[in-house]
Amino acid sequence: MYERSTQGMEGLAGPEDFPEEWRRGTRFRLRADLNDLVRRGQLERNFVFRRGNLYRLTHAGELEAQRLLHLRRDPEGRQQHAHNGLITAASRASYSPTIGLEAFLAMPQSHVYGDPLTLDEVRVAAAYLVERGLATLHEGNTEHPLKALLTLTGVGMQCAESSLLVKDFLMQNGHLPTYYTNIHGGENIQVGSENTQNNNFGFDPSQFVAFARQVLAAAPRVDITDELRGQIVRDASHLEEESTRPAPEPSRVRRALDGLMETLVRHSTDGVARLLYDTGRNLLT
Repeated sequence: MYERSTQGMEGLAGPEDFPEEWRRGTRFRLRADLNDLVRRGQLERNFVFRRGNLYRLTHAGELEAQRLLHLRRDPEGRQQHAHNGLITAASRASYSPTIGLEAFLAMPQSHVYGDPLTLDEVRVAAAYLVERGLATLHEGNTEHPLKALLTLTGVGMQCAESSLLVKDFLMQNGHLPTYYTNIHGGENIQVGSENTQNNNFGFDPSQFVAFARQVLAAAPRVDITDELRGQIVRDASHLEEESTRPAPEPSRVRRALDGLMETLVRHSTDGVARLLYDTGRNLLT
């Protein structure tokens, strides 16, 4: 539907307009998804004679489509997806925590919003996990060639069992630099590894969902490079994901909020980013 709207078409579509593989065996799931998007305000439903209910993206739906397309194409986001997917797939292997890189490409974990990772992207991700001590990689030799096999180390299994994203696990265990915001109610913003954070953290998941979506809607207006804008989108999407879990964990939501705030404060010279930062700051008090 987003493609139709960008091509100047009327934008109306029904279940029969979607690809056959979407509809085969999942007709009721597709209708349920369409109804869910209507409830979220991302689709509007129109009854058309002889065709039944057809759907069109609302403005909110267009923004969501743009966000998902950005995440789907974002190189760093795709790498993070590959890191997490390899860890998860290897940890669930039957006999040992090992996964073939080519075999991984056939698994659902290798798709980023429906777009498959490439073998090169998976190889780069595997090298990253090896470098961080989370896995080992065996590719045989010229005499005995072997498809590349990734095996989790003990630390890699701890990462898988922690339910944390690879990035968060590494940060929590001191493998990546961490930053904290020290907020005392004044106008001075302090960032750095030596600063401390305010521990007065109220928890209402709906507030963090609303803030994440506010950031996502405003991200296109922030006057920064596309690469840095992508980081804001990734961090806001992560906060939204953590806050909309069936049972959101305050500690995970807090880490996601801290990450987003750190990204925003680095760009506080931009007026939109500063306003967003000030909004998020209110959630910390």
